[in-house]
Amino acid sequence: MKEERAVKVYKPEILECPKCNSKLKYCYTISNKVIQFTSSKAFRIKNLGYKCPNCNDIVYFSQTANKLAIKGYTYSTKVSCMILYYRRNNSREYVCDFLSSQGVDISDRNVDIIYNMMQDLLNLDYDTKINESYERQMKEYNEIRLSIDLITIDKKIYVILHDYFTGEIIALWHFESLADERLDQMLSKYLSNKNIKVIFTVRPFSGLYSMIKQKAKYAKVMSFLKF
Repeated sequence: MKEERAVKVYKPEILECPKCNSKLKYCYTISNKVIQFTSSKAFRIKNLGYKCPNCNDIVYFSQTANKLAIKGYTYSTKVSCMILYYRRNNSREYVCDFLSSQGVDISDRNVDIIYNMMQDLLNLDYDTKINESYERQMKEYNEIRLSIDLITIDKKIYVILHDYFTGEIIALWHFESLADERLDQMLSKYLSNKNIKVIFTVRPFSGLYSMIKQKAKYAKVMSFLKF
């Protein structure tokens, strides 16, 4: 593991309870781990948990911190997507060497572990997963919130949908580009739901941000904090 360069602390981007609008209060740190990035740097990321003092139901956390690395792993989400992309047509050794050139230390065993995990996400029955998430959110909060990330590798893109309240990945999509018709169809199908009230996503200058704004007409679209 590379030497830590800095500690970055994140708290929930929205500090009001979706049920009663009370101000959320800090309760405890839900994750505190070192993550390797392709910048050759490793940061300790602290994701602070907050609760509503009245509802006291779930712990809310930073969507920005949650998207930086997939739960349970210490490599950035981009590194995980790189492993998925390059391992399909190359050996473990090739992927290890390539990531090493990007400043990421990883064993061939971990390459296979992450590749298999990412393949499972890519092969999810995302239609069922998304609809189950929507139903649960409506039942518990009477609204739907999402977090949507974009990873670009060799001009190919991965779009990742998270359940805002649990942080769980509910879809991982792979497209040739933002102009891929399938992406437009997916966004039209899943973001037109009038019960979607909040979407955290990429920075405003991204083409995906504009597409989401266009499709999610009933939602407040907010960009991730700059890392």
